[in-house]
Amino acid sequence: MEKALLKRVECVYLPVKDVPASAVWYERVLGLTLRSPVKPGGGAIMIMASGQWLFLLPSPEGDPLIFLTTGWTEDNSPYEMFPLCFETENIHALEASLRKSGVWMEQGIRDEGGCGLQLTFKDPDGNKIQAWQQPAH
Repeated sequence: MEKALLKRVECVYLPVKDVPASAVWYERVLGLTLRSPVKPGGGAIMIMASGQWLFLLPSPEGDPLIFLTTGWTEDNSPYEMFPLCFETENIHALEASLRKSGVWMEQGIRDEGGCGLQLTFKDPDGNKIQAWQQPAH
């Protein structure tokens, strides 16, 4: 097969316990835009700077989007992995907004050299997310 049959990630679905509250958090803390009012029992569509959609869907059980892996640490110890990594153009402003909101962060911004700047955090529902900023040229 010469060409990959999948082109890009079209949208992302995140489980949340309280859709309206999560939509407010994603607007206030991450600067995303709510596409349309949240209907009772429904989800929310949040729009990122690129125009890509992030869906917040009701998950009454509150199961966050995470998993354990042994392929992320040097000693192969279990690590709670983030399944999503988003690009940002201002990781320092993102870190300040996250700190102000009081959410959990793995540590501060990490400079990974040629892999850029990275910041790992959890939303209020425990979904583990990483943000990445391209390295300076």
